[in-house]
Amino acid sequence: MTAMDMARKNRRKLWLKLHLYLGLFAGAIFVIIGLTGSLLAFELPLDEWLNSNLMTVSVKTGHESYQPIDKIVVSGISALPSIGKAISLDFPRHDGLAFALWFEQPSPNASYLERHQIFINPYTAEVTGQRLLIDFERIWRDPFKDFILRLHYSLGLAKAGMNIVGFIGLGLLFSVLTGLILWWPTPGKLRNALTIKKNSSIERLNFDLHKTFGFYSVIVLLFLILSGVYLIFPEYGRRLINVFSPVSQPWPIFLSVIPNHNKEPIRFSQVMAVTDTQCPDGEYRRIDFPQNEQDVYLVHKRELDDPNQKHSYRRLWIDQYSGKIVHVQDRNTQSVGDILVKWLYPLHTGEAFGVTGQVIILISGLVPLSLYVTGVIRWYQKSQRNKPAR
Repeated sequence: MTAMDMARKNRRKLWLKLHLYLGLFAGAIFVIIGLTGSLLAFELPLDEWLNSNLMTVSVKTGHESYQPIDKIVVSGISALPSIGKAISLDFPRHDGLAFALWFEQPSPNASYLERHQIFINPYTAEVTGQRLLIDFERIWRDPFKDFILRLHYSLGLAKAGMNIVGFIGLGLLFSVLTGLILWWPTPGKLRNALTIKKNSSIERLNFDLHKTFGFYSVIVLLFLILSGVYLIFPEYGRRLINVFSPVSQPWPIFLSVIPNHNKEPIRFSQVMAVTDTQCPDGEYRRIDFPQNEQDVYLVHKRELDDPNQKHSYRRLWIDQYSGKIVHVQDRNTQSVGDILVKWLYPLHTGEAFGVTGQVIILISGLVPLSLYVTGVIRWYQKSQRNKPAR
């Protein structure tokens, strides 16, 4: 064996060890992240199905009209507990859904705030119910969908868990890359590396399943890992993107001008009238309440071709007293960096390509489980083979 062959063999042993230990430890977490990601591909329909008594409303003819928005807001505000503070109003995404008024209140026996929702029938302005949605420190109190969401990006361990998931994501990135290095075939053997050998032994079949699953899913896995790490550490991701193209601040602060007299904020109907004049097209997703006397209304009105189905890139900051538009963020203000950031989340969830994209994400979430199972079996088979005979 030549010195070059020996060096190549030693490098392969190193890659094998890295791939093995990263796969065994980080891969186990990746299975949880993948399975919860599969469920979250259809999180909104799942949430509506599980909580239909709260979130869905009857539409008898399909031609009913919404009650005035101010009446809906007053109905939700009147249902607030004495310790609750209104945050925002979510608009229905389709005719059979209720409005959802978000509010915060102190968590029992804790020093942080939890978030709740009050649901309001848009056709009658009646409150249909209320639920706790987010207790970031105690996820077992959350509804099923949000329990799964918290597991997905923090393992249910709050901020510390987010950091763990982020660093595990970086480890998984190396695991996938080392797997690709180990898969890379020698000249003339590409076809064998891309197929499962027929009539092979159980051990060979397991090996072929591991390497082919890994290869055919590598592009999707690398993107999901990279975009997931970005979503965990967005401030670092924005800095990196900003090197190539400027990226807007995600939550810039704008203030209302406090008048000397009549400090009564304008109504939601006036906010929407101002918004519709500036942006007549699109769909309302949310309006954030001013949180103090200097704050503004923040309107989220999604452009119809926005890749993000749940949230809106287009936002308007509106003075709570005068109704003047303080700032607009839309396609006319976005940079190349902003476009990249805007696409990352809907690509990560699959919603950028509708049901097809969501099905791809659902299937992709099962890949870590198949890779982990076949990888552990492969490791066990090799360890048994290397045991000294008794």
